[in-house]
Amino acid sequence: MKKEEAVKIIVDCAKQYRGNLENQNLLFIFGSPQKPESLEAAFLPRHFLHLTGVIPNAGISSTDFYDRCLKGQLKISDFSIPKDGTVEMKLAVLPQLMNLYKTAKMIGDYDFAKSLLYTEKLAGNVTACMGFVREGNYYFPNTALKEDIRDVSKHPQKRVLVIYRKTMKEKTYDQPCYTAKGIDATSLILPDDIKGKFAAPISQTPDIDRLPLRERLKAVQDANKQSTKEVKKKTAKKSTPSL
Repeated sequence: MKKEEAVKIIVDCAKQYRGNLENQNLLFIFGSPQKPESLEAAFLPRHFLHLTGVIPNAGISSTDFYDRCLKGQLKISDFSIPKDGTVEMKLAVLPQLMNLYKTAKMIGDYDFAKSLLYTEKLAGNVTACMGFVREGNYYFPNTALKEDIRDVSKHPQKRVLVIYRKTMKEKTYDQPCYTAKGIDATSLILPDDIKGKFAAPISQTPDIDRLPLRERLKAVQDANKQSTKEVKKKTAKKSTPSL
């Protein structure tokens, strides 16, 4: 792969990472609807570099590399590409993985099929997956794989039921950004440790990002109308004189 091509993909993906994942938490709820499990991930600016596989030159930190991408200042002289072909494979699926919050269909434990790779958990589908390692309370991304998740994780893999997303500043989750086909998020029997991550009963409201454009616009309009109605009701109550 030519470095110029790599730069274009990396810069484009950095912008998607910023919009979709940077400083965000993802809560994957997976397994059996009657006895679901969860994995909570966090995505910091410094993690983006690990997903690309390139090696930055001395003096360029992971956050420096990310900043250069976002500013459009990344140069072919800023990094090197290993000759083992891993970068080409990572960059082939990196655009897809920037939408992991709505494309991950399975969760699995890494089976160490690749002796030179260390990761712990995998989230993805039959074409690509992202690897995570645990640090404290969260799992952090540390690799991208152009692999069918079923080929690089221990069997059986577990089906992703719902994915929630929030900013790291927010304490609790609200709306799902992905719900598996045939799953009613409100009917999941959640253990207390997962329930505690929600401020209110789990919502079935779909993420607007997943809707077709026309439906997305209608959903926004409906939400605005509902908000306006609620404001009018509150205003009317306040203006009603007491007898």
